[in-house]
Amino acid sequence: ALHELGSVDHMFEEDRVDKVAEPERRAFTYLMLSSVRFAYASAARLLVVKFVASMSASADVLALAFSEFDLSSIEMGKTITAKWRGKPVFIRRRSAA
Repeated sequence: ALHELGSVDHMFEEDRVDKVAEPERRAFTYLMLSSVRFAYASAARLLVVKFVASMSASADVLALAFSEFDLSSIEMGKTITAKWRGKPVFIRRRSAA
C-alpha cells in the first residue's frame, strides 16, 4: 500500500486501529455515545416537563376558584360531603336564623 507509493513514513500503519483485533474499543465508543445521548434526552425531557408545568395555574389563581353545589335536595340541618379538586368539602344546610 504505502510502500508502493515510495513513502518512508510508516506511522500510519503503526497507529492504525485494527477493528477486528480490538473490538473493546468499539464497544467503549458505543457505550460513551449512548451515555451522552441518554444525558441529552434526559435534559430535553426535563426542559419539556418544566415548560409544561409552568403553564399550569398558580396557587393564588386556584385560591380564587369557586364551585357551585345544588342545596335544594338537602334538608335543613343535614350535612353532605362533596368532592372538589379531589378533596372532601363538607356542606351543612342551616336555617336562616
